[in-house]
Amino acid sequence: MELLNKEKIKTIHFIGISGSSMSGLAQILIGLGFIITGSDIEHTKKVDYLSSLGAKIHIPQNEKKIGWPDLIVYTAAINKDNCEYKYALLNNIPLMNRKDLLAKLMAQYKYGIGVSGTHGKTTTTTFVSYLLEQCNFDPTIHIGGEARFLNSNVKVGNSQYFVTEADEFTDSFLSLRPYMGIILNIEHDHVDYFPTFDDMKLSFLNYAQLISKSGFLIICDDDQNTHFIYDKVQCNLIKYGLNNNKLNYSALNITYNTQGYPSFDLFIDSKLQDRITLNMRGRHNVLNVLASIASCHLLGGDITTIITALKTLSGAKRRFDMRADINDIKVIADYAHHPTEIAVTLETVNNIKHHEIYAVFEPHTHSRVRALYNEFIKCFSYADHVILAKVYDDREKEDKIHNSKALAKDIAKTNKDTIYLDSYEKITNHLISHIKPHDIIVVLGSKYIEQVADNLANYLKS
Repeated sequence: MELLNKEKIKTIHFIGISGSSMSGLAQILIGLGFIITGSDIEHTKKVDYLSSLGAKIHIPQNEKKIGWPDLIVYTAAINKDNCEYKYALLNNIPLMNRKDLLAKLMAQYKYGIGVSGTHGKTTTTTFVSYLLEQCNFDPTIHIGGEARFLNSNVKVGNSQYFVTEADEFTDSFLSLRPYMGIILNIEHDHVDYFPTFDDMKLSFLNYAQLISKSGFLIICDDDQNTHFIYDKVQCNLIKYGLNNNKLNYSALNITYNTQGYPSFDLFIDSKLQDRITLNMRGRHNVLNVLASIASCHLLGGDITTIITALKTLSGAKRRFDMRADINDIKVIADYAHHPTEIAVTLETVNNIKHHEIYAVFEPHTHSRVRALYNEFIKCFSYADHVILAKVYDDREKEDKIHNSKALAKDIAKTNKDTIYLDSYEKITNHLISHIKPHDIIVVLGSKYIEQVADNLANYLKS
């Protein structure tokens, strides 16, 4: 590799190797022939898997166990007081941020595809990757969550195609130089990094302007917040959306069956292609699929092959992940942690025939709860019951005003049955004592709350 020359760099150490992106990069580099070592603060399944591939990993982090790697990779989450980070500085070992490593990897490929957006990146990157696989592009793949069709979040391909999530947090995607970029949506998030929505919009504009002039920007016309970008890019602009066959890619005449699965007429440049039925739920996934169809088709994928592949398309784990469907009770785990994502997920659940909907939510970061407090109060409208866990926050001080207990009280004021419970065990026991046949339990959050879904699923199976 030209920018990661194996003559100069043989061993690469990852500080915090268990992270979804870090572990994926480590796996790709193992596949490319590099020697990988790493560390983390806790033992995870990712540690076991990477170890089975030959990585040498120590838990917890300990500078005395690093040795002398040629390069040390770290993430924005690593504190500059981290013992291994300081060891690298003290011993003049080259350091590289995770986002820069991802950019250097993408630079090795002629066709780099970066999937960006406030919501839906992991799902859409999975869709794009699957369609490219089915059309025999043999891409190298880097996803922020596990794709069901890979049973992994990465794949080392043997072609000039590279697919990755393009993450806006800390402006990470501004290190990339994609041939093709996708912008799914833009909404204010990561408020600890983007103080205002204008700051975040500017970041997406900067990303769009990094796409090569001969390349493509695929952008969702349904999201009004993306429109300001249209006349500010020099690459080929491709628009997609719903109920508008004047767009490049559009879905019209959308219907849903009793299980919430959508069907629609696919139009490309105003020409009807076929009637499509998806095996995943939700209006948002119709949009995600349109973006994915556009990316594969524009790269030269055969549209008939693409349409056939849609019949077996599946998403990423923890994205509307059905953990149990037993005795007429469904348990779903979903990564949603922003009010818009929660509202969309619960709306999707509402399209499934049911008795009552229980929403279990673990908020992530105090700054997000504080900045989007009023939106969180409103986003549970499709749920009959709401259960809030403690705010999970691994980087900020506790907010004693804008927290889960306060949020539960304010949601309850909207005549929504809402409670706050301070442990996963209490939440599980509460659900066990209240749920009835034909109820749906949706466990929402970006970190450890999925334990509740698994506990409840195991109870139903017993």
